[in-house]
Amino acid sequence: MGKTGPLTPLNYVKNVKTSSFEYLESLFHNDQVNVTQIIEELHNCYSKIENIISEENMNGPYLVDLLRLKQHIFELKEIMKNKIKKELISKNMPPKLTLSKIQAKEKTGAEKALNIIENTIETPRINGLKDIAGLWEVKKVLKTFVILPRCQPQLFVNQKACNSVLLFGPPGTGKTHLVHGLASEAKAILHSVSVSDMLSPLVGQTEKNVRTLFDYIRNSDIFSILFIDEVDGFCRTRNDSEQDHSRRMKTELMCQMSRMEDNKNMFLICATNCPWDLDTAFLRRFQKRIYIPLPNFAERYELFQLFTKNTQLENDSDYWEHLIEKTEGFSGSDLSGLVQCALNNPIIELEDIKIWKLAPDGFYEPVITTEDFNMEEIICCELGDLPYNSVRARSVHMLDLINSLTSITATVSSAEIRKYEIFNNK
Repeated sequence: MGKTGPLTPLNYVKNVKTSSFEYLESLFHNDQVNVTQIIEELHNCYSKIENIISEENMNGPYLVDLLRLKQHIFELKEIMKNKIKKELISKNMPPKLTLSKIQAKEKTGAEKALNIIENTIETPRINGLKDIAGLWEVKKVLKTFVILPRCQPQLFVNQKACNSVLLFGPPGTGKTHLVHGLASEAKAILHSVSVSDMLSPLVGQTEKNVRTLFDYIRNSDIFSILFIDEVDGFCRTRNDSEQDHSRRMKTELMCQMSRMEDNKNMFLICATNCPWDLDTAFLRRFQKRIYIPLPNFAERYELFQLFTKNTQLENDSDYWEHLIEKTEGFSGSDLSGLVQCALNNPIIELEDIKIWKLAPDGFYEPVITTEDFNMEEIICCELGDLPYNSVRARSVHMLDLINSLTSITATVSSAEIRKYEIFNNK
């Protein structure tokens, strides 16, 4: 297909215009391509185009071209991320873990471990910490311990590196979102693990899965974040009824954490809703414990703005102040549920509507007040009698949010909050 020239963002754009997208995909499967560098260049190019688009006085044709280029670059980034996923297992796996060097009788267990590693890799669902509402102090601390040492290493000379953090707090406060935003901002490979991913009915296989995962990430050349959610399922406090496989898994996890101390390419983040259930020896291995509390007044307002950013609501300060005061004690998840309930109200009402008006754009809208009444455009029928994809619900109002408070309540009790605060002050 001819000589393509150096792989720079400018050449990406030229290839988009002159070649098919299938050709680009085959080009990027070339083993000599520097995958990490390409992703960084694409990310920089994507950000520059976003900045240009956000400027005022853009003319129509120019804006359309930029939007098309932006979409192409996004697709190229996804191709390269998929390439990384495919290469990580074969490229970074230590030789001792290669299947060809494992005895035949252990092959099934080894294949299981390798499959687990591949399945733990996730693409961050959030572009960065800036896209997370509230939690300003928490985000500052995470950036200091995870991102800053990689950007400004001279600040941490003669200091012991922090490479393990425990996030604890009520459910629905954004612990998982923080990890995804942090991984994206740090340009890290994210491995997300739960207890069910590691467990195996084969004797000794569970701890082997844990060991294989840590060995793999530790030997990787790419900075990685290992996220273990609901870690209390791994490392609960010791008791007489503790099963043997649970004890072995916990011991293996603590051993692997001890071996992480001098590794700069791996960061462990664990999350739990029940920190008081964790084994004390396990807790001591974390260099930092961070409490993720319920959102305060200002953070609840920011969360409401985020959840309703695509909805036009009255900008009445009295309404907002009343709503935010009434939602004290709500988690971010509770607030999201409240907004979703309010957004659903106009749709639920449609089942009771019998009178409709035909809007100029061809959509049927419910007739709710006498102001909507116009005999020339009125249709009387059930919702199910209207044509496919032809109905538009009324707009959502602030009153919908306030009325939703009757059906959505806080899921975390004041007694539970007190329990978290006591643990945080230990």
